[in-house]
Amino acid sequence: MSVATAGRTRVAGRQRLWMALLAVSLVLNLCFIAGAVWSRLNPPPARLDLAERYRQMAAQLDLDPQQRAAFDRYVGAIRVRTEQMRQETDPLMSAAWEELAKPQPDAAKVERLFDEAGERRRATQHEATSQTVALLNALSPEQRARFVGIMRDWRASWRQRSGNRTP
Repeated sequence: MSVATAGRTRVAGRQRLWMALLAVSLVLNLCFIAGAVWSRLNPPPARLDLAERYRQMAAQLDLDPQQRAAFDRYVGAIRVRTEQMRQETDPLMSAAWEELAKPQPDAAKVERLFDEAGERRRATQHEATSQTVALLNALSPEQRARFVGIMRDWRASWRQRSGNRTP
């Protein structure tokens, strides 16, 4: 092979390499643009606020007027009690974290604050359970099964969003 032929072969090889790199770059750019367009045309579903979720649940349960009144009482009681729990536990949690931020935190105080917050949360859960059982008693067996299924779906959705994978 002559020097001229070897030089042309090397130049042709470089041209092929540049063409291949250009083709790969073009394909990647097209994929990026297609992905951007697709995500604009197919946005993720908006997360519903709790009030809208309860409205949808009521519609899915197909409640009669008496059941609807019981459902509205249930939702109202859950909202009030949840807000009350937050007002009771937020100061305890803040105090616990403030104590932990100190150079020499008092571990017993932190544990007591977390325990007290946990007790208040458990009390709220017990009340919510009683309120849920009262609502379920007003529903037909089919509605009860739908209610439980919806609540399971909500919980699964919440776990996925929060990254909590435990059952």
